[in-house]
Amino acid sequence: MRLENTVAFVTGAARGIGRAIAFGMAAEGAAVMVGDIDVAEAEAVAKEISDTGHRATAVGIDVADPVRVRDAVEALLVREGRIDILVNNAGIAATTAFLDTTEAEWDRIMAINLKSVFYLCQAILPGMKARGYGKIINIASIAAKVGGGLLGTSTYAASKAAMIGLSKGLAREFAGCGVTVNSIAPGSITTDITHRFMTPQQMADSVKRIPVGRRGLPEDLVGAAIFLASHESDFITGATLDVNGGIRMD
Repeated sequence: MRLENTVAFVTGAARGIGRAIAFGMAAEGAAVMVGDIDVAEAEAVAKEISDTGHRATAVGIDVADPVRVRDAVEALLVREGRIDILVNNAGIAATTAFLDTTEAEWDRIMAINLKSVFYLCQAILPGMKARGYGKIINIASIAAKVGGGLLGTSTYAASKAAMIGLSKGLAREFAGCGVTVNSIAPGSITTDITHRFMTPQQMADSVKRIPVGRRGLPEDLVGAAIFLASHESDFITGATLDVNGGIRMD
């Protein structure tokens, strides 16, 4: 198993992409910390993973609150001794047009989608640096490259583009410490959020723009995340891996 004897912390893991990544990493041997603001759902996911014979623990965390981030990470480090893999997946969509976006909404999106990465990396990177090993994976979006989309307005695109920029900066700064930092940019992925904000017709129309002929599923992100978390990607840092069915090809 590619992640055997590692400890992985996945945020926003109660549902969607984070949940799929948590299950995938557990199946590859990682002890998975299922982080989410919805503690009950995080506990349910951790139990499902444990019922498959793998180790998982729920972690209640508000990624936009630096105090709660620090406390959660400190508790994890005391209990587990280390965090080898960090997946910054927690995030929210933004559907308000730019001219209608309030400062409060802008701040909320930036806090959850971007500042959370700052908080978590500041809390976890010192331990990775001291041990000379770590894998950080930030879940960005195709919106960062194309300026938005059906569920990604200018504000959302800005938060995810900044995440990619931060990932590259951290990758450069910590490259000599045995720590890699990479991003994954999903395309049109069907999750609970998609069903809340998109009509069936919008979802059907979106498929017409995807060369592989279907919308993505959370499970489509798992392989990329495991690869970037494993030793197979030790010589890859500062990269953004597109998982979009061919909508955008660099």
